[in-house]
Amino acid sequence: MTTSLAAPFTSLRTQGYTLIRSFLDLDEIELLRQDFEDSPLEVNANYSVRRVSEKVLNQLDAKLAAVNKIVREEASVDVDLLNDGVYFATFSEKSTLTSVRPGAQAFPWHQDHENYWLWHDTWNYLNYYIPVVKPVLEKSNLTVVPFDRLEQRVPELYRKMLRRGATRVIGSGSRWVVKDDDRGGKLGTLHFDLAEIEDTPQLAPGDLLLMRGDLIHRTQDSSTKRIAASFRYVNSKTPVRRSYITRGGFVKAIMTTNARYLFEPALDCLEHAGKDELPAGELDAYLKELRRKRLQGEAAANPSRIGFLARVVKDKLFGGNLSS
Repeated sequence: MTTSLAAPFTSLRTQGYTLIRSFLDLDEIELLRQDFEDSPLEVNANYSVRRVSEKVLNQLDAKLAAVNKIVREEASVDVDLLNDGVYFATFSEKSTLTSVRPGAQAFPWHQDHENYWLWHDTWNYLNYYIPVVKPVLEKSNLTVVPFDRLEQRVPELYRKMLRRGATRVIGSGSRWVVKDDDRGGKLGTLHFDLAEIEDTPQLAPGDLLLMRGDLIHRTQDSSTKRIAASFRYVNSKTPVRRSYITRGGFVKAIMTTNARYLFEPALDCLEHAGKDELPAGELDAYLKELRRKRLQGEAAANPSRIGFLARVVKDKLFGGNLSS
Protein backbone atom coordinates (compact mmCIF):
# COMPACT_ATOMS: atom_id res chain seq x y z
CA MET A 1 0.00 0.00 0.00
CA THR A 2 1.28 3.48 -0.89
CA THR A 3 0.76 6.04 1.85
CA SER A 4 -0.31 9.54 0.88
CA LEU A 5 1.62 12.24 2.72
CA ALA A 6 -0.70 15.03 1.57
CA ALA A 7 -1.15 16.29 5.11
CA PRO A 8 -1.19 19.91 6.34
CA PHE A 9 2.26 19.75 7.92
CA THR A 10 2.27 23.49 8.53
CA SER A 11 -0.31 22.81 11.26
CA LEU A 12 2.53 21.29 13.32
CA ARG A 13 3.85 24.82 13.64
CA THR A 14 0.51 26.53 14.30
CA GLN A 15 -1.52 23.87 16.11
CA GLY A 16 1.13 21.41 17.30
CA TYR A 17 -0.13 18.35 15.43
CA THR A 18 -1.35 16.90 12.13
CA LEU A 19 -3.13 13.73 11.01
CA ILE A 20 -2.25 11.18 8.30
CA ARG A 21 -4.87 8.51 7.62
CA SER A 22 -3.78 4.90 6.86
CA PHE A 23 -0.13 5.69 7.42
CA LEU A 24 0.67 2.04 8.17
CA ASP A 25 -0.61 -0.87 6.11
CA LEU A 26 -2.17 -4.05 7.50
CA ASP A 27 1.12 -5.96 7.59
CA GLU A 28 2.82 -3.16 9.53
CA ILE A 29 -0.07 -2.96 11.99
CA GLU A 30 0.14 -6.71 12.60
CA LEU A 31 3.92 -6.42 13.02
CA LEU A 32 3.37 -3.92 15.85
CA ARG A 33 0.56 -5.92 17.44
CA GLN A 34 2.74 -9.03 17.64
CA ASP A 35 5.70 -6.99 18.85
CA PHE A 36 3.58 -5.64 21.70
CA GLU A 37 2.73 -9.18 22.76
CA ASP A 38 6.38 -10.21 22.65
CA SER A 39 7.83 -7.16 24.41
CA PRO A 40 8.43 -7.21 28.19
CA LEU A 41 6.82 -4.69 30.52
CA GLU A 42 9.13 -1.71 31.08
CA VAL A 43 10.55 -0.90 34.52
CA ASN A 44 8.63 2.34 35.02
CA ALA A 45 6.50 3.14 38.07
CA ASN A 46 4.94 6.23 36.47
CA TYR A 47 2.84 4.24 33.99
CA SER A 48 2.43 0.82 32.44
CA VAL A 49 4.37 0.70 29.17
CA ARG A 50 6.20 -1.71 26.88
CA ARG A 51 9.09 -0.85 24.58
CA VAL A 52 9.08 -1.31 20.79
CA SER A 53 11.79 -3.79 19.83
CA GLU A 54 14.95 -2.67 18.07
CA LYS A 55 14.03 -4.91 15.12
CA VAL A 56 10.71 -3.13 14.57
CA LEU A 57 12.26 0.32 15.07
CA ASN A 58 14.74 -0.47 12.31
CA GLN A 59 12.00 -1.73 9.99
CA LEU A 60 9.89 1.42 10.30
CA ASP A 61 12.61 4.06 10.63
CA ALA A 62 12.87 4.83 6.90
CA LYS A 63 9.11 5.33 6.55
CA LEU A 64 8.99 7.65 9.54
CA ALA A 65 12.13 9.51 8.47
CA ALA A 66 10.52 10.32 5.10
CA VAL A 67 7.91 12.32 7.01
CA ASN A 68 10.60 14.09 9.03
CA LYS A 69 12.11 15.50 5.84
CA ILE A 70 8.81 17.09 4.78
CA VAL A 71 8.13 18.38 8.29
CA ARG A 72 11.57 20.05 8.35
CA GLU A 73 10.82 21.86 5.10
CA GLU A 74 7.20 22.83 5.74
CA ALA A 75 6.96 23.31 9.52
CA SER A 76 10.54 24.15 10.60
CA VAL A 77 10.56 21.23 13.05
CA ASP A 78 13.96 19.59 12.71
CA VAL A 79 14.41 15.99 13.90
CA ASP A 80 16.78 13.33 12.59
CA LEU A 81 17.17 10.66 15.27
CA LEU A 82 14.73 7.88 16.23
CA ASN A 83 15.38 7.81 19.96
CA ASP A 84 12.75 5.40 21.19
CA GLY A 85 9.46 3.64 20.66
CA VAL A 86 6.96 2.54 23.31
CA TYR A 87 3.51 1.00 23.49
CA PHE A 88 0.79 2.69 25.55
CA ALA A 89 -2.44 0.90 26.42
CA THR A 90 -5.61 2.02 28.17
CA PHE A 91 -5.30 -1.04 30.42
CA SER A 92 -2.66 -1.10 33.12
CA GLU A 93 -0.65 -4.28 33.65
CA LYS A 94 0.57 -3.08 37.05
CA SER A 95 -0.21 -0.45 39.68
CA THR A 96 1.46 2.85 38.75
CA LEU A 97 1.40 6.56 39.53
CA THR A 98 -1.15 7.11 36.72
CA SER A 99 -3.42 4.08 37.25
CA VAL A 100 -6.94 5.51 37.38
CA ARG A 101 -8.35 2.25 38.77
CA PRO A 102 -7.20 -1.36 39.00
CA GLY A 103 -6.55 -2.64 35.49
CA ALA A 104 -6.85 0.73 33.75
CA GLN A 105 -4.81 3.82 33.01
CA ALA A 106 -5.72 7.13 31.43
CA PHE A 107 -3.68 10.30 31.36
CA PRO A 108 -5.25 13.66 32.30
CA TRP A 109 -4.39 16.93 30.56
CA HIS A 110 -0.59 17.24 30.43
CA GLN A 111 2.52 18.03 28.47
CA ASP A 112 4.94 15.10 28.39
CA HIS A 113 7.33 14.92 31.31
CA GLU A 114 10.21 12.51 30.79
CA ASN A 115 11.23 13.66 27.32
CA TYR A 116 11.28 17.28 28.58
CA TRP A 117 13.53 16.41 31.51
CA LEU A 118 15.93 14.56 29.25
CA TRP A 119 16.06 16.58 26.02
CA HIS A 120 14.47 19.92 27.04
CA ASP A 121 13.65 20.72 23.40
CA THR A 122 9.98 20.04 22.74
CA TRP A 123 9.84 21.93 19.44
CA ASN A 124 12.41 19.79 17.63
CA TYR A 125 10.80 16.65 18.99
CA LEU A 126 8.12 14.56 17.28
CA ASN A 127 5.78 11.92 18.66
CA TYR A 128 4.45 9.50 16.03
CA TYR A 129 1.31 8.20 17.76
CA ILE A 130 -0.30 5.25 15.92
CA PRO A 131 -3.14 3.02 17.20
CA VAL A 132 -2.37 -0.67 16.79
CA VAL A 133 -5.45 -2.22 18.44
CA LYS A 134 -8.53 0.05 18.39
CA PRO A 135 -11.88 -1.69 19.04
CA VAL A 136 -14.09 1.42 18.67
CA LEU A 137 -13.29 4.34 16.36
CA GLU A 138 -15.03 6.93 18.55
CA LYS A 139 -13.48 5.85 21.87
CA SER A 140 -10.10 5.80 23.63
CA ASN A 141 -8.49 8.34 21.30
CA LEU A 142 -6.06 11.09 22.22
CA THR A 143 -7.67 14.45 22.87
CA VAL A 144 -5.46 17.47 22.15
CA VAL A 145 -5.51 21.24 22.68
CA PRO A 146 -4.59 23.06 19.44
CA PHE A 147 -2.08 25.78 20.21
CA ASP A 148 -3.80 28.35 17.99
CA ARG A 149 -7.03 27.95 19.99
CA LEU A 150 -5.11 28.21 23.27
CA GLU A 151 -3.45 31.41 22.06
CA GLN A 152 -6.81 32.94 21.19
CA ARG A 153 -8.28 32.23 24.64
CA VAL A 154 -5.30 32.77 26.96
CA PRO A 155 -2.38 34.36 25.09
CA GLU A 156 -0.23 34.88 28.19
CA LEU A 157 -0.51 31.23 29.28
CA TYR A 158 0.00 30.12 25.68
CA ARG A 159 3.38 31.87 25.66
CA LYS A 160 4.36 30.11 28.90
CA MET A 161 3.43 26.64 27.64
CA LEU A 162 4.91 26.97 24.16
CA ARG A 163 8.13 24.91 23.80
CA ARG A 164 7.97 23.51 27.31
CA GLY A 165 6.79 20.29 28.99
CA ALA A 166 6.17 18.59 32.35
CA THR A 167 2.87 20.34 33.11
CA ARG A 168 -0.54 19.06 34.23
CA VAL A 169 -3.93 20.77 34.19
CA ILE A 170 -5.92 19.96 37.33
CA GLY A 171 -9.53 20.91 38.08
CA SER A 172 -10.02 22.99 41.24
CA GLY A 173 -13.63 24.04 41.75
CA SER A 174 -14.64 26.26 38.85
CA ARG A 175 -11.00 26.79 37.85
CA TRP A 176 -8.25 24.69 36.30
CA VAL A 177 -4.72 25.07 37.61
CA VAL A 178 -1.73 24.50 35.35
CA LYS A 179 0.84 22.71 37.53
CA ASP A 180 4.55 23.05 36.82
CA ASP A 181 5.99 19.60 37.56
CA ASP A 182 9.46 20.73 36.53
CA ARG A 183 10.20 23.51 39.02
CA GLY A 184 7.12 23.14 41.21
CA GLY A 185 4.24 25.55 41.77
CA LYS A 186 1.94 26.59 38.96
CA LEU A 187 2.20 28.30 35.58
CA GLY A 188 -1.23 29.84 35.66
CA THR A 189 -4.98 29.39 36.11
CA LEU A 190 -7.71 28.76 33.57
CA HIS A 191 -11.25 29.98 34.13
CA PHE A 192 -12.70 27.66 31.50
CA ASP A 193 -12.56 23.93 30.79
CA LEU A 194 -10.03 22.95 28.12
CA ALA A 195 -12.79 20.74 26.71
CA GLU A 196 -14.21 23.95 25.19
CA ILE A 197 -11.25 24.19 22.78
CA GLU A 198 -10.16 20.54 22.49
CA ASP A 199 -9.97 18.36 19.40
CA THR A 200 -10.32 14.57 19.36
CA PRO A 201 -9.27 13.02 16.04
CA GLN A 202 -11.02 9.67 15.69
CA LEU A 203 -8.24 7.24 14.85
CA ALA A 204 -8.35 3.79 13.28
CA PRO A 205 -5.47 1.28 13.47
CA GLY A 206 -2.63 2.56 11.29
CA ASP A 207 -3.68 6.22 11.37
CA LEU A 208 -0.91 8.61 12.43
CA LEU A 209 -1.39 11.48 14.85
CA LEU A 210 1.88 13.39 14.54
CA MET A 211 2.50 15.66 17.52
CA ARG A 212 5.10 18.18 18.55
CA GLY A 213 6.65 17.51 21.96
CA ASP A 214 4.94 20.43 23.73
CA LEU A 215 1.36 19.58 22.70
CA ILE A 216 -1.17 19.48 25.55
CA HIS A 217 -3.10 16.21 25.41
CA ARG A 218 -4.96 13.55 27.41
CA THR A 219 -6.51 10.11 27.00
CA GLN A 220 -10.10 10.48 25.80
CA ASP A 221 -11.24 7.51 27.93
CA SER A 222 -10.16 4.04 29.04
CA SER A 223 -13.46 2.32 28.28
CA THR A 224 -11.96 0.13 25.54
CA LYS A 225 -8.74 -1.87 25.37
CA ARG A 226 -6.74 0.28 23.01
CA ILE A 227 -3.04 -0.24 22.26
CA ALA A 228 -0.98 2.43 20.50
CA ALA A 229 2.64 2.70 19.42
CA SER A 230 4.53 5.93 20.03
CA PHE A 231 7.77 6.63 18.15
CA ARG A 232 9.90 9.50 19.45
CA TYR A 233 12.29 11.53 17.27
CA VAL A 234 14.78 14.14 18.49
CA ASN A 235 17.42 16.37 16.95
CA SER A 236 20.82 14.69 17.36
CA LYS A 237 22.50 18.07 17.96
CA THR A 238 20.19 19.13 20.81
CA PRO A 239 22.35 19.82 23.91
CA VAL A 240 21.51 17.61 26.90
CA ARG A 241 22.49 19.08 30.27
CA ARG A 242 22.87 17.47 33.67
CA SER A 243 20.70 20.17 35.24
CA TYR A 244 17.76 19.10 33.06
CA ILE A 245 17.65 15.88 35.09
CA THR A 246 18.72 16.80 38.61
CA ARG A 247 17.31 20.29 39.22
CA GLY A 248 13.66 20.88 40.00
CA GLY A 249 10.79 20.27 42.40
CA PHE A 250 9.35 17.39 44.40
CA VAL A 251 7.14 15.90 41.66
CA LYS A 252 10.11 15.82 39.29
CA ALA A 253 12.23 14.02 41.90
CA ILE A 254 9.53 11.37 42.37
CA MET A 255 8.87 10.83 38.66
CA THR A 256 12.52 10.69 37.63
CA THR A 257 13.12 8.20 40.44
CA ASN A 258 10.21 6.11 39.16
CA ALA A 259 11.87 6.14 35.72
CA ARG A 260 15.45 5.93 36.97
CA TYR A 261 16.19 3.16 34.46
CA LEU A 262 16.35 6.05 31.97
CA PHE A 263 17.75 8.98 33.97
CA GLU A 264 20.48 7.17 35.91
CA PRO A 265 22.23 6.03 32.68
CA ALA A 266 21.96 9.58 31.34
CA LEU A 267 23.85 10.86 34.40
CA ASP A 268 26.37 8.02 34.02
CA CYS A 269 26.98 9.00 30.40
CA LEU A 270 27.66 12.63 31.33
CA GLU A 271 29.97 11.62 34.17
CA HIS A 272 31.93 9.15 32.04
CA ALA A 273 32.43 11.93 29.49
CA GLY A 274 33.47 14.34 32.26
CA LYS A 275 31.02 16.93 30.97
CA ASP A 276 27.89 18.75 32.08
CA GLU A 277 26.55 18.80 28.52
CA LEU A 278 26.50 16.39 25.58
CA PRO A 279 24.76 16.35 22.18
CA ALA A 280 21.60 14.22 22.12
CA GLY A 281 23.09 11.87 19.55
CA GLU A 282 25.92 10.86 21.87
CA LEU A 283 23.58 10.23 24.81
CA ASP A 284 21.16 8.33 22.57
CA ALA A 285 23.92 5.96 21.43
CA TYR A 286 24.87 5.29 25.06
CA LEU A 287 21.27 4.57 26.08
CA LYS A 288 20.67 2.20 23.17
CA GLU A 289 23.83 0.23 23.91
CA LEU A 290 22.80 -0.06 27.55
CA ARG A 291 19.33 -1.31 26.55
CA ARG A 292 20.98 -3.96 24.38
CA LYS A 293 23.15 -5.08 27.29
CA ARG A 294 20.18 -5.21 29.64
CA LEU A 295 18.18 -7.36 27.23
CA GLN A 296 21.11 -9.75 27.02
CA GLY A 297 21.58 -9.79 30.78
CA GLU A 298 24.96 -8.04 30.58
CA ALA A 299 23.87 -5.05 32.71
CA ALA A 300 21.64 -4.53 35.75
CA ALA A 301 18.03 -3.80 34.88
CA ASN A 302 17.47 -0.96 37.33
CA PRO A 303 19.46 1.06 39.90
CA SER A 304 18.17 1.34 43.47
CA ARG A 305 15.58 4.00 44.33
CA ILE A 306 17.56 5.21 47.35
CA GLY A 307 20.82 5.37 45.40
CA PHE A 308 19.28 7.48 42.63
CA LEU A 309 17.58 9.86 45.07
CA ALA A 310 20.85 10.29 46.98
CA ARG A 311 22.58 11.17 43.74
CA VAL A 312 19.98 13.81 42.86
CA VAL A 313 19.98 15.32 46.36
CA LYS A 314 23.78 15.54 46.33
CA ASP A 315 23.62 17.39 43.03
CA LYS A 316 21.01 19.81 44.40
CA LEU A 317 23.12 20.54 47.48
CA PHE A 318 26.60 20.71 45.99
CA GLY A 319 26.07 21.17 42.25
CA GLY A 320 27.22 18.85 39.52
CA ASN A 321 29.73 20.83 37.55
CA LEU A 322 31.99 18.32 35.81
CA SER A 323 33.46 20.58 33.19
CA SER A 324 37.20 21.23 33.26
